[in-house]
Amino acid sequence: MKAKKLLGMILIAAVSASMVTGCGAGKSESTGKAANEDSGEILLWSSATGPDGEAIKATIDKYNATNPAFTVKFVSMEAATFNTKLTTAGKSGKGVPDIALVASESLPTYLSQGMVESWDGAIEGTEVKSENYISGAWEAGTIDGSQWGIPATMGSWVMYVNKDLAEKYVPGCLDDGFITYEEMEQAGEAAKADGIYTTATTWSMQNFMNIYQQMGGSWVDADGKVSVNNEYSVNAVNEYKMLNDKGWLVPQGEDAGKLFLNGKVVFLPEGTWMLSTMQTITDFEWVETFTPQWDLNNIVQCAGADQFTMFKSAEQRSEKKLAGIVDFLVWLQGNQLEWCESGAIPSGIAMSNNEVFLSLPQSFLITSETGRDKVRINTTEGTNHVFSEVDARMWDMISGTADIESTFEEIQKIVNEKMGY
Repeated sequence: MKAKKLLGMILIAAVSASMVTGCGAGKSESTGKAANEDSGEILLWSSATGPDGEAIKATIDKYNATNPAFTVKFVSMEAATFNTKLTTAGKSGKGVPDIALVASESLPTYLSQGMVESWDGAIEGTEVKSENYISGAWEAGTIDGSQWGIPATMGSWVMYVNKDLAEKYVPGCLDDGFITYEEMEQAGEAAKADGIYTTATTWSMQNFMNIYQQMGGSWVDADGKVSVNNEYSVNAVNEYKMLNDKGWLVPQGEDAGKLFLNGKVVFLPEGTWMLSTMQTITDFEWVETFTPQWDLNNIVQCAGADQFTMFKSAEQRSEKKLAGIVDFLVWLQGNQLEWCESGAIPSGIAMSNNEVFLSLPQSFLITSETGRDKVRINTTEGTNHVFSEVDARMWDMISGTADIESTFEEIQKIVNEKMGY
């Protein structure tokens, strides 16, 4: 689920999108009902745009071609519109979709506001059960012993490596499957002398989320409150400030992705959703591996797992419609290939046996033991406030135009206010 050029997962989570169909049109919204119970249609809202939205639509078109009892109508919209419309509809119970794709970190907020329904009754005795999903993805939708979200796909922050340059500047760095910050620093001066950047921060929040936890940081303090004004935050940003001060980091305003494609960046942290772009490379050999690691004794691989969520509706959903929704979710467990070919990671165990998926570079995240064990999906309510503030202020801190410690003091005050502490 790409939320970047989005954020706010998963990374997440999340997903953003251009309008596939007019959201204001259609019987379900004009009447205030999720969808006409006799229409044989399931209304799905998403905020997935671009290749992500197209991949989801292709998957749903494939499902609808099986002539199910209930077809799925896919409505996508830009992230800001999606959040506003979903919150407004969720509060009133009118005009809600039958299901919505929400980021894993957003689910607890919707639940705490009383907007969503549990899946427990609908999925009891069906194949929509924990053992059919990647454990981390399933658990992201489990809150207080009930299932409030059913995982769709995952998206993760990874590392794209120019293999030729990596072997030139840090021979053997790829042997263990990880790139550490220490190894990136080793490449720094030699790469700089050749006019090559060592690394980049194309989405600062994602880099911060990973290195913060790799250094030992936690999102909550001893009182259970969201905490970011601490030494781990300062140390995390200082690492990127050092990389920038030494001229090893792609400067602000430069297109790091294009520079990587042109062979001018050694290590590029980016999302799995960049796969189609990377597949256009023909001038050098590249590999995809785990996100850069601070400490190999504390491997953290952040990901987002978008969740299918049912919002409470003023009009009760029929048993037939609920069964139709479950049919779709069961089918999806082993039919996420179009989604995966755009860079997504499947949540359904059945996809682990799909030969085409196994040929995709991101497959290591669920086929390797380390990948399955170390993927960390954030579900902490309130961290979205942290991430949006960090994203907006990261370059000011990296460049030295803003003091790092005082900036995190300000961010903490904003988070406290928004969380009502």
